[in-house]
Amino acid sequence: MSLEAWLSHDHQFAPGEEIFRSEREFSVWAYTVSHSQLLLRARVADGQPRLDVLFKPVEAVKIRTDYEGLAIRCATVEERHRILSDLGQIGSRSRVLMLVSGGGLDYVISSAVGWKEDHGDFRDPSSLAFFPPGTDPKRILPGE
Repeated sequence: MSLEAWLSHDHQFAPGEEIFRSEREFSVWAYTVSHSQLLLRARVADGQPRLDVLFKPVEAVKIRTDYEGLAIRCATVEERHRILSDLGQIGSRSRVLMLVSGGGLDYVISSAVGWKEDHGDFRDPSSLAFFPPGTDPKRILPGE
């Protein structure tokens, strides 16, 4: 896995293709409706670098708050059709990205996804996204 990537072009999203994998534990770090962004962050332990995964713009999600290990793959043609049909979004050009973890299967419907590993503090804002001050996790979450 590359330390940094941003996928937003059709040729980067082949049906069924895995685009990201990490054995680390991830949590939903921030979500904003106004900016249509979902940020997942890997828990930092044993000196590991911070790892953020950003989806934007987000149209719909079925997610959990925590993931023990995470793989992201493009939905198969059948999965994409079923999910978009269930949501009444047939014809959407957005990508359906499947989140695979611990036998569970969730999804994010988004136009783009990216990730970045860096040495920022766990509670620092992400270098991938802007979150308005009222939704800044460092401001609203208690310190450790």
